[in-house]
Amino acid sequence: MTLSRPESTIPPINEQVENGIDQQISMELGHKIIKKKWVAFALRAAVTVVLFVFLAQSVSWPTLIMTLPHVRQAELLLGLAASIVCVVFSSYGWRSLLLAERLQTDLARLINLYLVGMAFSHFLPTNMGGDAVKAYYIGIESGNMAGSTSAVVMSRVTSFIGMLLITFPALVIMHRLFTNAVMIWFLWLSLLLMMTLAGIIVLAAFLPQLSTSCLKGIWTKNRIFQFVLEIGNAISATTKRPRSLSAAILFGALFWGASFLNYYGYAAALGLHIPLSFFVIAIPFVSIIAALPISINGFGVRESAFVYILSSIHVPTTMSLLLVLLVDAQVILFGLIGGCIYLTMSSKKAISEVQNG
Repeated sequence: MTLSRPESTIPPINEQVENGIDQQISMELGHKIIKKKWVAFALRAAVTVVLFVFLAQSVSWPTLIMTLPHVRQAELLLGLAASIVCVVFSSYGWRSLLLAERLQTDLARLINLYLVGMAFSHFLPTNMGGDAVKAYYIGIESGNMAGSTSAVVMSRVTSFIGMLLITFPALVIMHRLFTNAVMIWFLWLSLLLMMTLAGIIVLAAFLPQLSTSCLKGIWTKNRIFQFVLEIGNAISATTKRPRSLSAAILFGALFWGASFLNYYGYAAALGLHIPLSFFVIAIPFVSIIAALPISINGFGVRESAFVYILSSIHVPTTMSLLLVLLVDAQVILFGLIGGCIYLTMSSKKAISEVQNG
């Protein structure tokens, strides 16, 4: 009678070495990324503070304080209502892209997560951003993190395309309202953003093929790299679903239309006689500049750009800044609501875990 030797459960030495090297590379990358994030955050915070100090010095504070009590409440409510419609349209566009990924989610849930994302973006700038939070929660609930991330990325892309479908024809028709400098800057920034988004989509489409033919070794086994490949496959699949993309672009265009009404309502509340057509170009121009990663969530940059573009139609700096500060207050309000929703979600999760043992 011979005793069979039990098979060893210890991985081969080569595999252990590869896993150890893989973990070491991941840890080193993690430390470098964290360090770079803190340095970038410090620089962006400095830019934000400098811009706000500059704006504060150019504002007539007595005029600003005297204007606030005379704000027209009906127009103010109109602007606030338009901002709520913006959230709904944006959530609808996001839902269209989730359906393209075969992810069924209730619209009310998406609106809640949209507001939670705003809370994370504005109150926790050094942690998870709003888009990351939205992708995370839908990914956890559906079990498809790559598809959820793809939907969030493509919602940005389709919203931008929807904006261009409105703005470019308006720029041709209403170019006399703006200076040559504004139009040139807007066209250059739009072109830069279009090239960036197109590059992301092309890279996502060809990354799986490149990874198999060009990239070999440890990188192809890295979990982060594998996740990026999954996102690339999901984005590539979404681009082949024109119906879902068209719906998302339509809701993106409706979102921007509501945004124009949002600013127009606040301007009317302050007694500013600015034509609605002006905001069709001004808001996208300011939004593209504010999207540049040079300040915290665009604060300071957005206000400065808005003051600059309104100066082209001779709106005083104080009134321009007051208008954009109303929009900032609105965003903070939505962020606070999102924070309350997040705390409610966290408490419900804790109660559920206790009940389930």
